[in-house]
Amino acid sequence: MNLNMDISKLGYCIKVAACICGKDGVISQLEELSIFKLINERYPTYSDENIELALDEFFDSNQQIEDYLAKIDDVQLREFTLELAEISAGADELDVNENIALDKAYLIWGIVRYV
Repeated sequence: MNLNMDISKLGYCIKVAACICGKDGVISQLEELSIFKLINERYPTYSDENIELALDEFFDSNQQIEDYLAKIDDVQLREFTLELAEISAGADELDVNENIALDKAYLIWGIVRYV
């Protein structure tokens, strides 16, 4: 974990993961629990309330994945975001639409995805 990284951007990471998880039509409880678990493991100072707030903002928003991706410019945070999205979306089996959205995020950021 990069301690110098601005953890205030973690909300955008959560929103990217939620966008990808929701591409199959629903964000399952397993996917949501996976987001909480990984954020809590990597960034223990980021509270569950902050995670809930990010998810609530996601559900109340009309923004698209591109909008959230544009807010994350730190390379390490981008890598974490993609890991968070892939792990959480895969918590209940990675749907083809979730996989396409994940590929799109990799493509937009110019990161090679190794499957």
